[in-house]
Amino acid sequence: MERRVHRLTPLLHVWATLLAVAAIALFNFTVPLYNWVREGEFPAVSALWAIGGVALVVAAGAGASQLWWSKMSFALGPEELSVRSGVVTTKLRTARYDRIQAVDVVEPLAARIAGLAAVRVEAAGGADSALEIAYLPRREAEQVREEILRAAGSAGGGAAAQEDYLVAPIPIRRSLIGTALRLTTVATAAWTVISLLTSVSVAAAVPVLVGVLPVIWRMVDQSWRFSSTLDSGVVNLTYGLANRRRQAVPLDRIHAVKLSQPVLWRPLGWWEVTVNVAGYATTGARAGTLTLLPVGSLEQALEVVAALSPAPCTAPCPAPDPATAEVHMRSPRRARWVSPVDWKRQTVTLEGGVAVVTYGAVSRRYVFVEIPHIQELTYTQGPVQRWLRLAHVRLDLVPGPVKATVRDLEEDHARELVDKLRARNLPG
Repeated sequence: MERRVHRLTPLLHVWATLLAVAAIALFNFTVPLYNWVREGEFPAVSALWAIGGVALVVAAGAGASQLWWSKMSFALGPEELSVRSGVVTTKLRTARYDRIQAVDVVEPLAARIAGLAAVRVEAAGGADSALEIAYLPRREAEQVREEILRAAGSAGGGAAAQEDYLVAPIPIRRSLIGTALRLTTVATAAWTVISLLTSVSVAAAVPVLVGVLPVIWRMVDQSWRFSSTLDSGVVNLTYGLANRRRQAVPLDRIHAVKLSQPVLWRPLGWWEVTVNVAGYATTGARAGTLTLLPVGSLEQALEVVAALSPAPCTAPCPAPDPATAEVHMRSPRRARWVSPVDWKRQTVTLEGGVAVVTYGAVSRRYVFVEIPHIQELTYTQGPVQRWLRLAHVRLDLVPGPVKATVRDLEEDHARELVDKLRARNLPG
């Protein structure tokens, strides 16, 4: 049976445009009104025409909105979810339950003010395969999410008690300080100050701000009051300042995990955990986060890694240091000519069906990749590396923020690594 979305849905889809039109109209009408009041002349006929015009536009908009709304519906069938829309041309999108990767509840700012939310369904196939049921009352959106998860054979996550948290709510102060200590934020602030205090044109800072501020805002928004729970093989995330979101990440879809420490976080002992998830959208304004710990202590980070990856976090992990830990392969001393800072920390360990790759002396990184989930193997050797008898081995993964390249190995070790990984058992 088809079900309806909320009547405000069409307006919420175009609220930014409506706000801009209202602002322009208000500006254009305020000046003449001020002049009429100041001059003591109030043309009643003109005012009535203006009021009538506004009423006509509002009525036409309301009628169009309700016509648009009447053509929007969704249905949860026995085998698939369907979403229907379109006035002139009917658009029907479906997703089979056995292809669903994740189901999220999203609350954009305007919808959140109205007490509404959207249900976003990620299906196998990436960004273009995502379906959105928008908008529903918040409680109904949660119920629809639970229905879809049950139909897809996944358990939904409810409210968690304090002891059930994988990541307890991150303090707002930590989110703000962590974002402020990102190199992106520091570099942007420095360039803006230089532009204001020197002969460099202020206009030179504008393109930088336009390009970088959305990135900084996204960092704050996706770490704001972030928390997560682990329930029946699904990591349930809650986060967001303007756009509140409840997101589900199935453990069996996680192909790689990265534990990293930006250089300016090192004095505070903070770390970040990001993942690659098969079939999950990685770009676009509506894409969910692939950061499962935006900023936290080493203890928190290791708990998250242990929950997400089957690899025991032993050697190497943040303790002991990769420069001295027992690993299977590492960059030789002559690699300092091509990687003078990082060469001691460039290692790879194959353990328990997982490849653990480490690199980065300035910003430390530890990457955990389930070996069966490696998509391709790429052996690369530049001219300087060839002269030094070194080579890279890149582990190609599903799209996402986690990249895994074993850097500057001995030629023989690089070939040996490729041969070992080629013999991996692929997932059925």
